[in-house]
Amino acid sequence: MSVRKLLTEVFHLDLLGGLWQTARFTMTRKATVPYPEKRLDPTPRFRGMFGFSEERCIVCRACERACPIRIIYIDGHLEEVEVDGKKRKKQVLDRYDIDVKRCMFCGLCQEACPTTPKAIWLTTKTYELATYERDLSLYFRKDRLQSWEGVVAYPGVVAPADGQTPDDPGGTGGKERG
Repeated sequence: MSVRKLLTEVFHLDLLGGLWQTARFTMTRKATVPYPEKRLDPTPRFRGMFGFSEERCIVCRACERACPIRIIYIDGHLEEVEVDGKKRKKQVLDRYDIDVKRCMFCGLCQEACPTTPKAIWLTTKTYELATYERDLSLYFRKDRLQSWEGVVAYPGVVAPADGQTPDDPGGTGGKERG
């Protein structure tokens, strides 16, 4: 029998290692933040509230198919549009709804979107979606996804209708707002 195996069986080194970690964190100062007065800045990869741009959506339904829990509902119809004197058929978006109360914010809808820049994205820092009536308040239709009516935006973040893009939550276009 080796010395290491004997020490492991007698002293239970794994258990002692776990107890050491617990003791180490017990002696450190807690990181409690007085929430309403002070807010922590979310990490750069945080997936917050949805952003949506109806102009960029091509009604391909890729985000609807990519959603693992089927909370995105899209309806559209074909419409004839005249381009350069020729009639062409174009998809027109009638309905784009997301049931946010069931969303797990995985970001698969954003990854599936083929447009550049994305028509749907989860790159904002907004996370305050608490409400008293979740059935109505956490069901977002296409107009509400753009205007964020009833959503408390994170300071410095603007609604998609006010200029937010997937890469620029502040809607500044790369320059400071004044």
